[in-house]
This record gives sequence, structure tokens and C-alpha cells, in this order.
Amino acid sequence: MIEIGPSEVRHRSIGEGTNIGALCDIGEGVEIGRECTLKSFCVIHEGCKIGDRTIISHNVIIEEDCVIGNDSFIGNGCILRPGTKIGNNCVIGHLTVFEGVCSIGDRTLIHAQCHITKGAIIEEDVFIAPLFVGANDKRMSHNRRHVIPFVIEPYKIKKGARIAIGVSVLPGVVIGSNALVGVGAVVSKDVPDNAIVYGIPARIKGEVPEEERL
Repeated sequence: MIEIGPSEVRHRSIGEGTNIGALCDIGEGVEIGRECTLKSFCVIHEGCKIGDRTIISHNVIIEEDCVIGNDSFIGNGCILRPGTKIGNNCVIGHLTVFEGVCSIGDRTLIHAQCHITKGAIIEEDVFIAPLFVGANDKRMSHNRRHVIPFVIEPYKIKKGARIAIGVSVLPGVVIGSNALVGVGAVVSKDVPDNAIVYGIPARIKGEVPEEERL
């Protein structure tokens, strides 16, 4: 790793104590905070902002106008498409993909190999286990947009919700605060605050205990 001071890269702002790994490509107008770590082979496109003490692992691609907060971790091979916003103290697991124009709240943990679709809103203190998949297009208009309009219907996951392994969330669904979604569920309808749901399709099976609510 090499250390680069804020004045050594033209048209970029790189904070004191930040370490840049080998063969990273940093676009113009990028702002990187203090004491960050960018490991080898990262690509950061124009207009991105990265807060203090954040770690960007190997082979991460961050496209235009993304924002990552302070003290966050982005795992190996992640892709952030344009307009992705990730908050403070977040952990993003290896090989997770964000399709852009989506927002992730503070202190959220998204595990490895998850797919976060365009427009998704994930609030603070959310936990998402591996192999999560969300959808935002009810009619699958690929190559048919002349007859099927493409209408993005993003999902929303509210504060403190917990999502188990292998869950799928369909377009337009809202998962309520502190809700708990069980393994392998297909969530096709809104989930109330504090509800426990599982199954295909997911149905309410109980309520999260008071002591587990944030």
C-alpha cells in the first residue's frame, strides 16, 4: 500500500492518512476522507464521496456520484452503480451489488452476495443475511418496453428489520420496522411493524418480542 496526501492527486481530494492500494483508478472530483483504506484494483468513478476511516476492499467498483459514510466497510468485489448512498458504520459483504439510486441507512449490515435493486430504500439498523434478492419491476419489460412501460416500483425495508438467508422481496413491498423475515421467504405483500413472517408466500406467524425491538 502507498500513502497519498491530499495535495498529491490533481482534481481529487484525498484525506490525510488514507492508504491507496496498487492499481486503483480514482476519477476526477472524487472526495475520500481521512484514514481510509482502499485496497488493490479498486475503481472509483467521478463525483463519489467516501467518509473518514472507511475501508474499500479489493476489486470494488464504485460508479458515478455514489456516497459512502464514515467508518463503513465494503467487501471484495462489490459493485455500486450510480447514485448509491451508504450511511455511516455500515458493513457490506463480499460480492454484493447495488443497482443504483438506492439508499442504505446507518449501522446496517448487508451480507455477501446480495442484490439491491435500483430505487430500494433500506433504513438504519437493518440486518440482511446472504443471498437476498429484491425486485423492482412487476412486468419484466425487458425488450418489450414498446408495449409494456417500464415502471420502477422499489421496495422499502424499515428501521431495525431483520432478513434471514435466501429471502426474495417483490416490487413495491414495505417491510416494517423491527420485522423479522424467515429463511427462504418470498415477500409479496407489506409486512407490518414488529411482525414475524416466513413461507412462500410469506405470512404473519407471530410478533417480535418487545426486548428485541430497536
